[in-house]
Amino acid sequence: MAATTPGPARFKDPHRSVYPFRDRVFVACPRCAGRAEVRTDLATYRTTFHCPDCHHHLASDNTRMDLRLEVYCNACAHRISVHIPNVKTKRSVIRVKCPACGAAESYRPSYEQYPAFSRAAAGTDPFLGLDLWYRAAFGEDLLWAYNYDHLHYLEGYVGAALRERNDPRYMTLGEKLPRFMQLAKNRAALLKLIARLKRK
Repeated sequence: MAATTPGPARFKDPHRSVYPFRDRVFVACPRCAGRAEVRTDLATYRTTFHCPDCHHHLASDNTRMDLRLEVYCNACAHRISVHIPNVKTKRSVIRVKCPACGAAESYRPSYEQYPAFSRAAAGTDPFLGLDLWYRAAFGEDLLWAYNYDHLHYLEGYVGAALRERNDPRYMTLGEKLPRFMQLAKNRAALLKLIARLKRK
């Protein structure tokens, strides 16, 4: 068995979060179990999935809209408040009945658009919830990475004996890693596991 390359003596935190790693996520194809890719435009939150082995393809729009209306009734001046989460299409006007006097009028609502990530479990991609390609059990814990760059980041962090922060005002990805990845006693075993994942 080839020896595992030791990590760097020092890790200078590049002040990154996990968010930028999400634009290109490697997953296990749900059809053929081969390595597939989930790409997401982090400006529009448009996601596409493609498997080069079986050609399985998916597309998803990860944006959501909430409808909001805050007006006063034209008939009795009672305040009308409407909030409808996760609407699919925009309407220029909606008809609303006043809860005080019963008068029905048409009003122009506003819309709030925002990205919606799946409540995916650890080891799955945040957009479609598919199992990550780079994932492996470490005792009762799970080591995972979205892509090769993310895995390389983890390797640098785990392998370093000295970890330096660039900006103490913000929590970085390194500081949010689970405790089993921060412990020096796990360093050698984790580096071997990361090296195995890099060869997948």
